[in-house]
Amino acid sequence: MDWKVFNWQSQKVGQKGEVLNRNDYRCGFCKGKGIISYNKAIKCLGCAGVGIVRIPGFAIICAYCSGDGRAHLNRNIPCSVCKGKGVVPIESNNIEICIVCKGRGSERGSNLPCLKCKGKGVVAKSKIPLGEVI
Repeated sequence: MDWKVFNWQSQKVGQKGEVLNRNDYRCGFCKGKGIISYNKAIKCLGCAGVGIVRIPGFAIICAYCSGDGRAHLNRNIPCSVCKGKGVVPIESNNIEICIVCKGRGSERGSNLPCLKCKGKGVVAKSKIPLGEVI
């Protein structure tokens, strides 16, 4: 897995695959400023000008944009996976790396989000171990 989890509050990188369990995160699109840096008159599209995004429950840094909140091809529009927030909610902390995209959020050779994990880079762990017959 190539991507790292970023703790927006302390600005430190955490462990690979670390699940974040806070409610408030710094907006990835505007880096917590609330305005788009290239034009001071426009409110941020990711946080609506607040600078902080609220994600209740478990979250993980968006693997598709690496927490930047910006689209790959046009850096002036929000990421299609996290909607510019930089973090995406996950259902539980029982997760594993997506086997299709290897945690990148997009399949190799494609700029589109991975269809298996929807660009998050992680999926919920399967309840039935592989190789076990029911």
